[in-house]
Amino acid sequence: MSKVKGIGLIVEDNSDFEAFKILIQRIIEKDNLKFRKAISNGCGKLRRKASSYAVNLHQKGCNMIILVHDLDRNVFNELNEELNKLFSDCPAEHSFICIPIEEIEAWFLSDPDSIKNTFNLQKFPKLKGNPESIASPKEKIEQLVRQYSNKSQLYLNTKHNSKLSENVSLDLVKTKCDSFKKLNDYLLEHKY
Repeated sequence: MSKVKGIGLIVEDNSDFEAFKILIQRIIEKDNLKFRKAISNGCGKLRRKASSYAVNLHQKGCNMIILVHDLDRNVFNELNEELNKLFSDCPAEHSFICIPIEEIEAWFLSDPDSIKNTFNLQKFPKLKGNPESIASPKEKIEQLVRQYSNKSQLYLNTKHNSKLSENVSLDLVKTKCDSFKKLNDYLLEHKY
């Protein structure tokens, strides 16, 4: 296996690209990696164009390509099987399908301290249970930020997910979110 020189991210929107780029850099502790993106602006187009996005990113020098698709309301095994078929001809030496359950925002809910610090909240948001079991994590963060800021702040995923990616405890996310742990383990296994 060759050293990872460039990482291509196939994602639904630019905020996902920025958040994943930060998380990946933190996981593998490298700042000199080149990142390229393919933005689909929706999961339907992401699935339709996954193969062509992978080819294009590989041609741009990415020898690791990560496809990111939120689980949302899909059945995990069905979505995973579909994405694996669509991604089976990925030309990159290293390829990985990441399915955040329910969405990347669940990962941020793993660490209430980082939410408190990111938004300078007076109190720690109270969260119970597994963050990956929360039906709408994005809306949950929005509700927590409004509640714990006395309605003085708004959470916007397009604005705040990159900051949350910088602040979230990777150890807590690994412990609480299996979908993140799989990505983390894959990256550590292939970082050199």
